[in-house]
Amino acid sequence: MTSAAQRRANRRNALKSTGPKSRKGRQRASLNSTTHGLSRPAEPKERRAAVDLILSALECEPMEDRARERIAEVIFEFERNVAHQREIFKSRHSATDERRSPEEALGVMSPDQEIEELMLISEIHGGPDEGERAWLRDAQRFMRRQQRVKRARDRREAIEALIVADRYFRRSANQLMKVLKAK
Repeated sequence: MTSAAQRRANRRNALKSTGPKSRKGRQRASLNSTTHGLSRPAEPKERRAAVDLILSALECEPMEDRARERIAEVIFEFERNVAHQREIFKSRHSATDERRSPEEALGVMSPDQEIEELMLISEIHGGPDEGERAWLRDAQRFMRRQQRVKRARDRREAIEALIVADRYFRRSANQLMKVLKAK
């Protein structure tokens, strides 16, 4: 439960948050929601065809034509958001398959495997000296660290894309609920 003093402090802080003040800043901020395409309207032909299909499914419902049209449009937006999330999920999971290097796809050894192989061969033929071993271990550690960083970066990008998609999905779900309650 939020105290009265905390609510007053929140209100004071909210008054300070006015967004960008310069023309350039406002222009840049206005483009924030257009990167994924959900805030832009769908193609008119695609939209009309989908809305008409939904309207035909709603024909038997006893309601005004305007209400039926509104419900169909909101359902279309909801389905569009669901499709967008599926696309993000699909692209992120198929990307892991596509990110394989040609060497991995052909079954060629990874750098780690090559280093292990070199160490084994060197040991068979008298072994690497201590300096070579240290260098090989450092190289191995570095490669593993680089792989972890890349995986973490890919995960972060996927999560950010899903967060944005989730926000639009929730908005479309709320609009759908409002329309259905108003019916």
